[in-house]
Amino acid sequence: MRRSSFVETDRIDPNDRVVLISDLHLGDGSAGEPFCRKDDELRRFLDRVASRADALVIAGDGFDIAQAWRIERIYDKHQAVIDDILELSKSMPVHYIRGNHEGNARSISRMLPLRYSLNLTIGDRILVEHGNVFDPHCQPGDLTAWWATRFHSLLETKLGSPIRIPMRKHYCWSTRLGHWLFFYVAFGRHVSGKLWGQLGWPDKEKAAADFLDYWGRGEWGDMNGLIRAADVVLSGSEYDILVCGHSHQPGRVRFDGGEYINTGSWAFEQKSYVLYEDGHFRVHQFGEARELGGEEYHGILGPHRDKSFFDWWDEFYRGFLRYDVDAMVRLCDFDAEDLALDLEEGDLAP
Repeated sequence: MRRSSFVETDRIDPNDRVVLISDLHLGDGSAGEPFCRKDDELRRFLDRVASRADALVIAGDGFDIAQAWRIERIYDKHQAVIDDILELSKSMPVHYIRGNHEGNARSISRMLPLRYSLNLTIGDRILVEHGNVFDPHCQPGDLTAWWATRFHSLLETKLGSPIRIPMRKHYCWSTRLGHWLFFYVAFGRHVSGKLWGQLGWPDKEKAAADFLDYWGRGEWGDMNGLIRAADVVLSGSEYDILVCGHSHQPGRVRFDGGEYINTGSWAFEQKSYVLYEDGHFRVHQFGEARELGGEEYHGILGPHRDKSFFDWWDEFYRGFLRYDVDAMVRLCDFDAEDLALDLEEGDLAP
């Protein structure tokens, strides 16, 4: 069935072999585009999906309207990739979940006849979301968040350089300067929060504390607050597995209530995907045999669980816009048990 209107929830048969990706961030093709012109690699990936899967899920932020402003500009720069996606949709369902970089996504759905939804399930026990529904600063329908996203994308486009967290993945002049400026913003929020508390405004004090906690946890390994949210969702819902994108952190984390899986992204140097088959999930970078586990989350789930942004600053800032990025990377050291066997024959590896 072909449709271009959104439904709230779509469903995939649990017996299907499903490939899930997200956060491609196909944009205007400029130096500030997060996709970084990996068209040929993405086309090779889609070619393998065509012969080895029953369905493809793009779990949000595939087409970056916030960065390119119009779907026509994206198509102009990535015509071959988009044509491949459309061709693939003729032979299998291509599901598209709305993210936070598409706006209302009407222009995309009018141009590209895919299966659009706000989320979807695989069977009855697996929920797939983009993830921004769990992000307190990027809620669906929040116009302030939407325009903040567009401003951030415009700034990166004009600079031709990213301003991102975590710094260990984006150690460049713009991110270093951005973190230095943010330190003073954070210090101001901390002081103002304390003042609001002394003046008898506990809600404003808590808002300041939550703001600092959100960005601090992002640096330590919980981007967009999804790890904390996933634990809550899995403990209090009928789902055993929650799959999200949004945070660009590919991997798998097990909680008492179930398993959280992140599809990662195709932004910057990443090319991650998730394969679902016979009731099991695996997470990979395209072209690499090693399966990803919880290494992206080593810091936030381990020794740095309760550390703040100021703890991060004290530990890694070295003065004059210099940071100890090697020490940051060591936060993501993983145990041997996180390594999996090589891909089996017939998987998506080149």
